[in-house]
Amino acid sequence: MSAYIPFSSLRTDSRAPDSPFSFGTAGTHTWRDFLAHVESFRLLVRSSPNERWVLNCDDLFLFCCALAAILQEGKEAMPCANTAPSFLGELMQAGTGLLCQQGIPGALRLRYLPDDSAALREVPSAFAPIDPASARVTLYTSGSTGKPKAFPKRLAELEAEAEELYRLWGGLLDGRRLYSTVNHQHIYGLLFSCLLPISAGIPFCSDQVRYPESLESLPDDDPILVCSPAFLKRIGDTDFAPGLFPGKPVIFSSGGVLPPEAARATKEKLGFAPLEIYGSTETGGIAWRASVSGTAWTPFRRNRVFLADDGRIAVASPYILDPAGFVSGDLGRFVEDGRFVLEGRADSIVKIEEKRVSLTEVESRLAESPFVSESAVIALSGKRQYLGAVIVLSEAGRKYFSGTKKKEINAHFHAHLSQYLEGAVIPKKWRFVAAIPRNAQDKVARADLEALFLKGDEITVSSVTVSGDSVSVSFVPEPESVFFDGHFPEYRLLPGVVQCDLAMRFCAEHLGSTLAITGIPRMKFKKPIEPGARVIFSGTYDRARARITFSFRDAASGAFFSEGTIVLGEQ
Repeated sequence: MSAYIPFSSLRTDSRAPDSPFSFGTAGTHTWRDFLAHVESFRLLVRSSPNERWVLNCDDLFLFCCALAAILQEGKEAMPCANTAPSFLGELMQAGTGLLCQQGIPGALRLRYLPDDSAALREVPSAFAPIDPASARVTLYTSGSTGKPKAFPKRLAELEAEAEELYRLWGGLLDGRRLYSTVNHQHIYGLLFSCLLPISAGIPFCSDQVRYPESLESLPDDDPILVCSPAFLKRIGDTDFAPGLFPGKPVIFSSGGVLPPEAARATKEKLGFAPLEIYGSTETGGIAWRASVSGTAWTPFRRNRVFLADDGRIAVASPYILDPAGFVSGDLGRFVEDGRFVLEGRADSIVKIEEKRVSLTEVESRLAESPFVSESAVIALSGKRQYLGAVIVLSEAGRKYFSGTKKKEINAHFHAHLSQYLEGAVIPKKWRFVAAIPRNAQDKVARADLEALFLKGDEITVSSVTVSGDSVSVSFVPEPESVFFDGHFPEYRLLPGVVQCDLAMRFCAEHLGSTLAITGIPRMKFKKPIEPGARVIFSGTYDRARARITFSFRDAASGAFFSEGTIVLGEQ
């Protein structure tokens, strides 16, 4: 197996020319291919005077090549998953260029070299060294507010963390191939899907694994899986037989805390209890734990983890530029052996009717119900502050409440919480959704939760089925929904604009499409959708053409309410 070599120390002779580097739909690529593409992309970077480069590339092989090229040229790399025009407009200041896969005006496009390219036949004569102390990588995170923030890093900090990961788990990883379900343009994916495998000589799949069902088609019996909690939570809903991978995989999870039931389902169906990493873009990895073995976290060896005066988790480490370290937004307490447990967010303590209440405690109490798969509770403001709860029903919950009016479901959970909480602090508004809204980093953004309460009880989803690039959603537009207000006062129906909005949101939530829209070239209305109708939405996302084709049908008769096509803009 290849020796571990830090990313900045790679040379042309670091690996055998024909040693495997990556694989995927674009083909199998070797160390020689990597060197040739890096050299090609260096010429692109060198052709411009820009000192900073925004890097957006879904293909992991091309991304790694471009990252190396930018840093070898002594430029600042700015990996970024968001190419919305408004966001790019904030980044593309003077002296900043854009390297990407797609054809964005003004960008330099990343492409695979042709198979007959002379550059692929010979190993480049030189592989420019990188100074990790001066090489800059700026990462972006949306945080809890939804507004992106820039976090500059030195390559030295990122390499120190990657090397620590290999020291801890290298014995488990050697000899395997890696598949990632997360975006490599954020810190977790950058470390685990790019820097770690390249330095350790671990071949990786250049395509992101987007759906749990895709795991059945992987050609490896013992893969490394880099996952998010959102991905692993869906493992329990698959029809995998226990022990999908006979050789036993290695599974990592980060981006949020993995619920115990999701960890147990992952171990049962995939054969390995996930290794969870707790950290952030600001801090890098803080601690880890083996899921299903308890709630306590073990700090990484080189970290000094302590509690700030207000009880928040703080960390000082080689991964953080500021020697004073960083104070997180999470509350915690230490246990006897030096490990710690998390006790919710510092901003999760709010005052309702002059009573202090922990949002985390309310969520924990909801989790005790067999009818709840997941929940999120936030404080809302009206004449006075009150709580709102967003709930994902479990399979048992969906069956139990099938055909039940929403008021009765609300009353059930109100009664459940009244066993533990005073009436004044029990949520006054309830939303039942197919999934808790999360951003690209698997974080719950407050703005997305608040948006669920802005328009009243719009729809009640009873089931969701995803197959490849298609999704089917059964739902009822609630009679009291404001969707029906003001369109035709004398005849209440679900407006076409709302139907298009639902189509885009269902596909974004379950298929990963963008919410940016370019146009609606086709829309046919055949029958009005009235309040209380039982509706089946069917949508297909054509990734290559950036289009959604969809229909809304009557669940009882099968008759079409409407059908259409939406053309999407860039993500």
